[in-house]
Amino acid sequence: MPGRHTSAPPEGTSKARSCSRSPRDESDEAGVGRATLYRHFPTRESLLRGVAEVGMAELVAAFAAANLEELPADRAITRIIAVYLRNGAKYAAVIGRADQFCDHDAIERTVRPIREVIARGISDKVLRDDLRPDAVLAMFSAIMERALWLTLGQAMTPEEATETAVTIFLNGARKPE
Repeated sequence: MPGRHTSAPPEGTSKARSCSRSPRDESDEAGVGRATLYRHFPTRESLLRGVAEVGMAELVAAFAAANLEELPADRAITRIIAVYLRNGAKYAAVIGRADQFCDHDAIERTVRPIREVIARGISDKVLRDDLRPDAVLAMFSAIMERALWLTLGQAMTPEEATETAVTIFLNGARKPE
């Protein structure tokens, strides 16, 4: 969700995580009648929009609860990735399509804490200052999204994906000595 790009799930990702699920699949899994589901979400798009809005709200709350502003930038980056992997798995169907299903303000509320940590990392000289902050954010988002897909495809545990994503991001973005 924080990213503004689309990434396909890895081969072998379960249908439960796929965008190809029908509202009928969703109602069966949730244990509610299709009539109830369609009363609240008359179209597939409205269902995906509802899922995306809930996912964004949960990420905003989780980032706030993570107290990112109290941590050094490198530890805050680790916590952001862990929070994203923990919460993002529930919203894999819409994770790379936030622009399509959420309004700009919801996206901004979700991205703001990440942008602030990156800016602080640059200011504190933990991250390089010779790269555009928006490019660093885009690359960070891509790394997080790929880590999510690797966990969904069971190629890595969430802990391993977090550690790998942090290592790749910080060792590639850390200010040269």
